[in-house]
Amino acid sequence: MRSLKLLFAITGIMAVWCTVRADNNSDRINSVVKIFAVQSDPSFFQPWQNYQQNSGTGSGFVLDGGRIITNAHVVANQTFLQVRKQGDPKKYIARLVCVGHECDLAILKVDDPDFYLNMPPLELGVMPELQDKVNVFGYPVGGDNISVTEGVISRIEPIVYNHTGRQLMAVQIDAAMNPGNSGGPVIINGKVVGVAFQGLSQAQSIGYMIPLPVLQHFLKDVEDGRYDGFPEFDVFIMSMENPDLRAWSRMSPTDTGVMVTYLPPLEREKGLLKVNDVILSIDGVNIANDGTVPFRKEEVIFFETMVWQKYIGEICKLKVLRDGKYIDVNYPASAARELAPRLNYDVLPTYYMTGGLLFVPLSMNYLFAWRDWRANSPRRLSYLAEYGDISRDRDQVVVMSEVLADEINQGYQNIRYQVVTKLNGKCIRDMRDLISRIEGMKSGFIELELQDHIKIVLDIDKCRQANERIMKRYRIPADRSLDLK
Repeated sequence: MRSLKLLFAITGIMAVWCTVRADNNSDRINSVVKIFAVQSDPSFFQPWQNYQQNSGTGSGFVLDGGRIITNAHVVANQTFLQVRKQGDPKKYIARLVCVGHECDLAILKVDDPDFYLNMPPLELGVMPELQDKVNVFGYPVGGDNISVTEGVISRIEPIVYNHTGRQLMAVQIDAAMNPGNSGGPVIINGKVVGVAFQGLSQAQSIGYMIPLPVLQHFLKDVEDGRYDGFPEFDVFIMSMENPDLRAWSRMSPTDTGVMVTYLPPLEREKGLLKVNDVILSIDGVNIANDGTVPFRKEEVIFFETMVWQKYIGEICKLKVLRDGKYIDVNYPASAARELAPRLNYDVLPTYYMTGGLLFVPLSMNYLFAWRDWRANSPRRLSYLAEYGDISRDRDQVVVMSEVLADEINQGYQNIRYQVVTKLNGKCIRDMRDLISRIEGMKSGFIELELQDHIKIVLDIDKCRQANERIMKRYRIPADRSLDLK
């Protein structure tokens, strides 16, 4: 009997404790929502079609102005969105207001004012310190109600954001995070210090949050209703840790910095930096020989983080050592342009078809259609994606993806995944250049030279006559994507 009374007493104490915990977190819990997304991904092999739709869930939280913050990957390629509050069975229809895929952040809103009743917006806090305790709120798989886990800040450094492959600052935490947690707030003392977004599958109890500087950059960026993005330092650099390399560069014993080893063609044309320049400091902050700069007390971080914190068009003030002389360079922060653009979402694939020849631009979306693209995609395409440069003569790689079999292209049907190098003896700049030159032909032959020394020759009049027949056979609604019309 005594043991039974003790059990009731303990149970009562636990109930009171849980009630107190719930009361302490009630405001925050009310502002954390579950997101239901229906998504339909486009096919990059048959770019006029979409794959079967699928459904997923994620987490989000409310800031002032009715803004619901979540991860971009939760709502990527969405066709229908709903959100639900904790303790409310009703799902409210939401709409995507703005998205920044490279920083994996998005803003949703609900038009029904009833959704925001008894939902105080969360406030942003300050950047946490190492070993600070945090709470991660969200709706991970394994249950339908909100989950709150606890952990500590264990590391702050740049990592690759899986959603697009962009590198930005992130914060590592050891709180339990699972699929469905994405987009939920990470909170200290009742204020948001980050957004849960990805984990490390090869390790246990390692998760990452998007830190406040990245979130605040995104929120300020989209105040005008448009997302411009994070600038990049579009040069190749190497550390200066070798003493002979420093002596060869004519650095003084007190100089530290990083060396410019390669400039893409468009960077060379700017004339601001040169190969073998040593960048000594950025905005008055000295760069160490390993490429780091001071970050708070007893911490260092990769120097390019200072570039990422700027907005497009702002100036980075560089101190440079060139041929033994010190010079100042005002380097405008800009978004890097790549020959094969990073993963993109919420847009339909670009394509053009004539005579059964299907042309697409090279992109990471196209390569990811092979899943493990480094192992499975054509080597020439993956090499161009990693090492190719944009220039004035070429800002897009045009790929002849496949040949849609028809009598007009007899003998060519097995040719696929080939880079178009020349059209009628001249190099190709981009998809629009290819189209305008083909459509500008009044008669004669289309002569295509492909990268593997393959040639395709088709009569232009026969191509035009065959297009309607081919589109009907393969259920292609138009000979080109909407962005090329």
